[in-house]
Amino acid sequence: MNTIERFLKYISIPTNSDSKSKKTPSTDAQKVMAELLVNELIEIGIDYIDYDQENCYIYACIKGKQELPKVGFLAHMDTCEDAKGDNINPQIIHNYKGNEIEFPNGLKLSPKDYPDLLKHINKSLIVTDGTTLLGADDKAGIAEIMGMLEYYKNTNTNHGDIYVCFTPDEEIGLGLKNFDKTKFPVDFAFTVDGSTVGEISYENFNAATATITINGFNTHTGYAKNKMVNALLIATKINELLPDETPENTEGYEGFYHLDAIEGNTEKATMKYLIRDFDRKNFEYRKLKLRTIISKINQKYPGCASICISNTYFNMKYYLPSNYNINTVLRAAFKLGINSKIVPARGGTDGADLTYMGIPCPNIGTGGHNFHSVYEYIAIEDMLKAQDLLIGIVREYAKEDILKLNKHI
Repeated sequence: MNTIERFLKYISIPTNSDSKSKKTPSTDAQKVMAELLVNELIEIGIDYIDYDQENCYIYACIKGKQELPKVGFLAHMDTCEDAKGDNINPQIIHNYKGNEIEFPNGLKLSPKDYPDLLKHINKSLIVTDGTTLLGADDKAGIAEIMGMLEYYKNTNTNHGDIYVCFTPDEEIGLGLKNFDKTKFPVDFAFTVDGSTVGEISYENFNAATATITINGFNTHTGYAKNKMVNALLIATKINELLPDETPENTEGYEGFYHLDAIEGNTEKATMKYLIRDFDRKNFEYRKLKLRTIISKINQKYPGCASICISNTYFNMKYYLPSNYNINTVLRAAFKLGINSKIVPARGGTDGADLTYMGIPCPNIGTGGHNFHSVYEYIAIEDMLKAQDLLIGIVREYAKEDILKLNKHI
């Protein structure tokens, strides 16, 4: 089975995670995916496989020369809950010419809206039918990692230990909740969970979630003057007091507040905000801003509102010991003729938490685009390039100069 066949097989399994679930993993389908991957690893002949069935983690390793650096790769099995993820009906467009792609339901994937499409002219694109996400985030990463493992298992090529880990529930911020670091004893690692091939990210958002609860008072609308306290209207006032720094109005290193959910009625309402910023001081300021707004609301409506803020992950930049593994990717990409670029990750990956735990783990691209939406797509040629890059990264870590440098880190 080749990489593209694997990918199409993987996306047929609906593995959306569920942020409201109390189970581990949050959805049973992720275990179905995990069992499939374990069987494939056995078929490839991987030297070491450890499947944590209860928590849905897969750890595996191809053994190599012990004096060489041990490198690891991670990808997540779940897909996001922001778009429908079952009954995926992929469409393959061969020799794409830069035109609009019209889906059966009338939606259009257009270069006017998504200019990156024009970088894929003459390639074969895998797209959705306009009703679901595709699942390239992160099943493309899994397929590429599996292809890399098969390559090294079937070729007599010098390398150190190659570890992989497939995780659940990354999309809801729980990818490393039950991760066992002792089963992943690497010197360096990479999450294969980014977008454009050749992109590498060693900076990501500091992230937090704020949950605001508003208690109002309901009474008959005909006699409500000076009595009713409408929780929903208070919620709108809270949002109006925030600056216009939202995901749709920011880019690059700009942070934001994202009103992710709001529900309730006159008597009670809840709001969920995602807080994001690359800079740690600005991140703390954003949290303070929300708390200050709640204090002001409570001055007008005493005791009506409360806020709970929990950190989700932090910018890995502050915990990376060196740019050693970043330069390794850049060198591997150059040798393969892949244009490489360092970009900030406007999101989070398992790599951020892993870096925080002491294993440097930047993020590299899979070739996928427009994640979390029905406009998601990936080029077959880019998937194969991404797989070649993984192979090249392992090869670079087997170089003599890498071995010497490793001894001094």
